This record gives sequence, structure tokens and C-alpha cells, in this order.
Amino acid sequence: MTIKDLYLEDQHHIRRWGKHYTDNQFYLFNRAIRRRLAPLLKSKRKRSPRELWMAGMILHHGNTLGTSRSALRFAQESYGQGYKPAKTLVAQATDRLLQLQGKPQKFGTQAARLKNGKLKLYVLDGTITDAERKAYGLPSLKQLTSYLNT
Repeated sequence: MTIKDLYLEDQHHIRRWGKHYTDNQFYLFNRAIRRRLAPLLKSKRKRSPRELWMAGMILHHGNTLGTSRSALRFAQESYGQGYKPAKTLVAQATDRLLQLQGKPQKFGTQAARLKNGKLKLYVLDGTITDAERKAYGLPSLKQLTSYLNT
């Protein structure tokens, strides 16, 4: 079992989440994946920037303070080693961590699904510009708001 195998399994469950799984069922799947990921991360083997990003993605989906902190750390390490897609995960993990702490998010990557099925952004702190959002691979706030309101 490799980090990539676990990442692909996590992505499979992400695609099925909502339509085929409840939140609790998804979190059980993710927890099982994270348990298999832990020994791989503890090994002394050097991980590629892409593997760090994949590990960060799996941890990001754990939706707890601990997994969010770890996801942010792996995303930052991956980006620091030159893996550009990790920059978006840095924004996502930052926002998730803030949201879980009851603080406003910076980038606007976290939303709640309402009973009517629509998505509503968690509170934003307003400190990040659209230019900064673009640098992190994110849409402008206008584009995001338009997407959420459709």
C-alpha cells in the first residue's frame, strides 16, 4: 500500500460522498484510510512533494483540528519543495483550521451545505484580495459567490 493508493481510495469516497454516503459514513472511511496512512508517514523514507500533497489531502478530509494542522503542514512542505498544486491545499487547510476553531476563514474555501442543498460560505475575514486568491489557484470572490448562488 502506498500513499498514492490511499489518496486514490480517499478520492473515490469523496466522489461518492453526499450522494451515496452520509457525512458520518464518509468520516469512517476517511478514518480507516488515515490509520493506514500513519505508518507510511512515520517511516524514514523520503517522500516526494506530490506524496506530501496527497497525504495532506487525505488528512484535510479528516475534518478535525489535528488532521487539519497536519494537512496544512504537509501542504506547506510540499509547496516549499516546489509542488505548485499544494498552494491551493495550503489555502483550503488554513480555512478549514480557522473554521474548526470558530474563526473567520481567509480564502473562502469552506462552505456549509444548507438543507435546501445549496452551499453557503463560512464567514470570511476579508483580508485576502482576489489577486491573492488567484495566486493560490482560487476563483475570485465574485466567481465563487456566483457559483454558490446557482
